[in-house]
Amino acid sequence: MAEREPRINPAVRWMDESVIREMTRVAEDTGAINLAQGFPEMPVPPPVLEAAERALREGRNRYTRTWGSPALREEIARFLRERWGLAYAPEEEVVVTCGASEAIVAALLALLPPGAAAVIPEPIYENYLPATRLARAEPRILPVDPFTGEWDPALLDRLLAGARVLLLNTPTNPIGKAWRREELAEVARLVTRHEAVLVTDETYAFIVRPGVEHVPPATLPGMRERTVTISSFSKTYAVTGWRVGYAAAPRPLMAAIRKVHDFLTVCAPAPFQEALVEALRLPPGYYEDVAREYRRRYRILAEGLRELGWKVNDPDGTYFLLVDLRGLGIEDDREFAVRLARERGVAGVPGSSFLWEGMPRPDGSRPDRRGRFLRLSFGKSEELLREALRRLGPPPGAG
Repeated sequence: MAEREPRINPAVRWMDESVIREMTRVAEDTGAINLAQGFPEMPVPPPVLEAAERALREGRNRYTRTWGSPALREEIARFLRERWGLAYAPEEEVVVTCGASEAIVAALLALLPPGAAAVIPEPIYENYLPATRLARAEPRILPVDPFTGEWDPALLDRLLAGARVLLLNTPTNPIGKAWRREELAEVARLVTRHEAVLVTDETYAFIVRPGVEHVPPATLPGMRERTVTISSFSKTYAVTGWRVGYAAAPRPLMAAIRKVHDFLTVCAPAPFQEALVEALRLPPGYYEDVAREYRRRYRILAEGLRELGWKVNDPDGTYFLLVDLRGLGIEDDREFAVRLARERGVAGVPGSSFLWEGMPRPDGSRPDRRGRFLRLSFGKSEELLREALRRLGPPPGAG
């Protein structure tokens, strides 16, 4: 008798393994420098480390309240108010999560009934589509040019018709686009017109280049009441392994998000919640120093790549840059990324993994993986970046 096929959620069949994490494994297996996964090589601020050690010594190792420790929620609310002018009640409108990733999943599961539509700009950070699929929702894709950041407001208008959610990442991983105030005003107009909810991922809010302003979409007129603002401590304070993030939203939306969060993870790690109270108390100069240091590291990698003959973009924010693969005769960027790690000792992320047409298909057909760009992280030490440049050499076919 033939073995019966396991009863698996159809939403999971659409999913593939994270290409970012896959490239980290390729880097480990080959000894390549890992410029694929975005864990920063920056020192954790000493007051934050000391607070973590103190919390561990004092036995802060039990569950916190499900919504997050009161002290951290109070501090998040104060920070959002003083930094951006956003007022949230910490007891009812803030939740501490296991990173921004969990906050996004909780928000989409809470806001998207089966069959509903969610609009997602692409290139797409790879967690967004799986979360949409788990909600049994329909993804609608808004193309954004990876190198110019241009998009079509008329198309967004059509895509939002009947949609429940627009998921917006700013600054954007992988392309580094910080959505400008005038663009966000148009987004706000369309979201309001279609009575949708805006879910924002603002993980890289403090990693922007000089002259670029991060604008939280919830600060636009009328948008606080229809926006879920999500952020993370991971990148700003170089604590990606601590897995702490948060969401802030008006009461009706937050009540639903908290219910999902409760049964996803119970609570974020307790000692690190205590430590991150201190992170939010760091002086304004800390954030200026972080942005300046990342810009310095961008210049090291970008200028070195250009000298070697590669074309790269100039991102508004994040600690990623794009290497332009167009015109290099690369038919499969995933295969190229693996070969680059094995033969030249540098691992990056193929651009097709961020594009709708390059993602797994439910019918099993082969995704389109034509080479358009490779994402590299410059959030590494200067020594590592210079060694990566030494290993990389010129693009294929050069010289």
